[in-house]
Amino acid sequence: MNPGMKLIKYLLFLFNLIFSVTGVALIVTGAVVQSFYSQYLDFLGNELLSASMLFIIVGVIIFFVTFFGCCGASKENSCMILTFACLLGIILVCGLAGGIAAYVLRSDVGTIVEMNMRKSMDVYSLSGHEGVTKTWDGLQHEFRCCGVAGFNDWGSIDVMNKVNVPDSCCKTITQHCGENMITAPRPNDTIFTDGCAVKLQESIQSNAGIIAGVGIGVAVIQAVGIFLACFLAQEIRKTYETV
Repeated sequence: MNPGMKLIKYLLFLFNLIFSVTGVALIVTGAVVQSFYSQYLDFLGNELLSASMLFIIVGVIIFFVTFFGCCGASKENSCMILTFACLLGIILVCGLAGGIAAYVLRSDVGTIVEMNMRKSMDVYSLSGHEGVTKTWDGLQHEFRCCGVAGFNDWGSIDVMNKVNVPDSCCKTITQHCGENMITAPRPNDTIFTDGCAVKLQESIQSNAGIIAGVGIGVAVIQAVGIFLACFLAQEIRKTYETV
């Protein structure tokens, strides 16, 4: 094997190491986003979590794909190396799709979140909708907010008797602390008055940008790997043809 071919071979090994690290990065990124926002699934819908799930799947597949790259390079098997390059191409497309989907959804997230939040308010605290109630309470406590656009949104909900807000809106949660807050002269002394929709939207958009950046970054690394794999496979074939 000539020195140039040896260099490409070792570069491919190095690439597989880096590629494995990117696989871990994809899994961790997708898992963190998935675990954090899955508790707000009633507001988000499945489509907003699909990009993070795709990243987790691609990250797992990466570990299997690196096997072909390492074995093909060590055995100087052009067939395995080309298989590695093809699989990289497929993963590249999936990674770009996940990144683009996350970026595109940034512009739609506000509409989706607000629509789902307003629908779910109507069934808050009703029997059979305990999951929605828990989601609202968790959101308002975590993001220090109340209602969709503001605390007054709860004034249109019958179960709140037009004057109450959920206790989870309170700065210090105690039983019945949200009673009569709609008509209270200084509600911001007791409850959070800012709406939750904007705060959740900003959080999602920020993380969608991270997902998009990770996807594009991994795609660039994969493009380099495809080039190295194809070049090495071609050089191996030339060597055998010469022999």
